[in-house]
Amino acid sequence: MLAHLLTAIIALFLNAPPPERLDDPGRVLSEFAPEGRVLLAEAARTSGDGPRPIQETLGPVLHAVSFIVVDVESGRVLAAREPSAIRSVASLTKILTALTVLRHADFDAEVTVHPRAIAAGRRGADAELRAGERFTVRDLLAALLITSANDAAVALAEHVSGDEATFADRMEETARALGLTRTRFVNATGFDSVTHFSTASDVAAVLTVAWQDPVIGPFLRMEELTITSRAGQPHVLRTTNRLLGVRTDILGGKTGFTEAAGENLAVMAESSEGHLVATVILGSTDRFTDVENLLNWTFWAYQWPEESNQ
Repeated sequence: MLAHLLTAIIALFLNAPPPERLDDPGRVLSEFAPEGRVLLAEAARTSGDGPRPIQETLGPVLHAVSFIVVDVESGRVLAAREPSAIRSVASLTKILTALTVLRHADFDAEVTVHPRAIAAGRRGADAELRAGERFTVRDLLAALLITSANDAAVALAEHVSGDEATFADRMEETARALGLTRTRFVNATGFDSVTHFSTASDVAAVLTVAWQDPVIGPFLRMEELTITSRAGQPHVLRTTNRLLGVRTDILGGKTGFTEAAGENLAVMAESSEGHLVATVILGSTDRFTDVENLLNWTFWAYQWPEESNQ
């Protein structure tokens, strides 16, 4: 049943015509007005499944270079700016890292942390792992997604494939299996590279698939968790998503930041009627404000059919 659901989700996100087109009555797209505000597209008024616009109004000014808001159930794009533009996605990469680990590793297998993982942790977010420590795959997945730990990312990559470069090849295989045509990754962390990139649209699809997974989905929702090494050393993981636990409509997600990428954020949110919306912000200078403003506008400007959440 889950396999059929994920297949349907991927089809909705990835088999549709390019989201830049406004002449497709089966999609809803918002584009930027000249002054930088979100504007309801004419296509939003056509027939089709999913939410319909109820407000004829400009949305908020956003700082993001690229973004997308998608109704998960119907696959309808509710708002977007350059959703297929190639961008550095920083630690949003780690969602695909986790999905790749899922394909190749036993969750309860033991992973030994090596010096290369520690070195990666020094370049940004980490879980303060120590060389020689041993953890389960499951615990390192938690560190990867909750606190965006670079040391956990490399430790998992080396466990699965022996080295990070070979693991990146497996990430490419995962991307192709999901039908992602504008995603290329060369590392497990999201460190900047001219050959490491994705799009808001592809990230939204990856987030939606990961959200459904019974192992990694819950980690995207957690504010805090303590993992313990085999030797009994505790490591406290705290979310990097400061909106989690503050806004009840934001259920979870993943952050990402590098100097080249800017501020990135992918979240799963829920309307007051229980409708899931995947939102991805790329290249922002104020990602949390952007997401809040975009979700406020989306839930105010659209109405879902009553039967869609039954």
